[in-house]
Amino acid sequence: MPTSEQRDLRIGAVAAAVIACAAVRLAGVTNPGPIELIPVLAAAWWFGRSAALVVAGAASVFVIVGAIIQSSAIGPAAAAGTCVALVVVAHVAGVLVEARHRQDRELERLRPLQNALAPRDAPRPPLLDIASRYVTAAPDVSGDFYLVAEGHNNATVVVIGDVAGKGMEAAKRATFVRATLNACAPYSEDPAHMLRIVNAELVRQYGTSTQFVTMLCLVVHPDAKVSWCSAGHPPPLSLADGAPIGAPSVGFPLGIAPEIQGIEVATIGLPESGILLYTDGLTDARPPGGTFQPFGANRVAMFLREMHDPTPDEAVEGLTNAAQVFARGTLPDDLCVVALRSRFTEHWYRGQPVLEHVRSTA
Repeated sequence: MPTSEQRDLRIGAVAAAVIACAAVRLAGVTNPGPIELIPVLAAAWWFGRSAALVVAGAASVFVIVGAIIQSSAIGPAAAAGTCVALVVVAHVAGVLVEARHRQDRELERLRPLQNALAPRDAPRPPLLDIASRYVTAAPDVSGDFYLVAEGHNNATVVVIGDVAGKGMEAAKRATFVRATLNACAPYSEDPAHMLRIVNAELVRQYGTSTQFVTMLCLVVHPDAKVSWCSAGHPPPLSLADGAPIGAPSVGFPLGIAPEIQGIEVATIGLPESGILLYTDGLTDARPPGGTFQPFGANRVAMFLREMHDPTPDEAVEGLTNAAQVFARGTLPDDLCVVALRSRFTEHWYRGQPVLEHVRSTA
């Protein structure tokens, strides 16, 4: 919001511009053009539609007076056309500017909610390096979110999810899911159990719905084992080469049925290179027009390989920038990426295979 001094200066600038335009009209300058658009547009931008219409009305008076006094400079028909154009422009510009200002105020009001769903600075557990990036596709809140929480027996729970749809309804549902996860994380080391709790609470709160939630739940244990499962969400990838780490059966998204069927939990050793979690805004990034192939999982893997053992921060920054450049600055969907790896270069355990087992929870 401008200060009172800034507001007074803007009023003075608009008034001076109107007077300058009137002087040009009354001086009989041949064909000055619609110079009154300058104060009209300035008034619309600074003060909105009502002020722009007032300025347009005042400027129109000078246009008519100038046409009467200097009939050789502008005819009655041209003067009338100029007045109509000023009023139309004042109305349209004022409506557009007021809509933009309302949108800015709404975004400012919703910013704490979006920051809560996808914090700019990821939490930093004692044993893990974690980095995240979040980019919105439109100036609005969305349903993408992630969570890093302390789990049972000193484990760390990392979750990433995506609610179908956009806007406030998606954000409210994402907030509910994230809060439910945050509440149950300290009491369970089983990612499938946490997904089932969230699904049950989601159905209890909203009923079954087509506004489903895809989610990946990953638990990092103190012995450097990782357990994870997915409800309709892309699998975690190795930061070394972008390959999926494990291939358990993926369950249906949350919120479409009272029970999740067919979900499996994969347990692996934490890759030394680290792990990447992401929403489909990364792989679905594409230039405008709809005729191009999406960014895709193959490009994600290629960029990770070309980075040569990136840190979590380098990985999320590089992939986010690559997706935005590929989409020519306009993402079709919101993008959220989280990367993590152990803070220790050497592990204290021995003899752990890369993939231990896949456990069915059906």
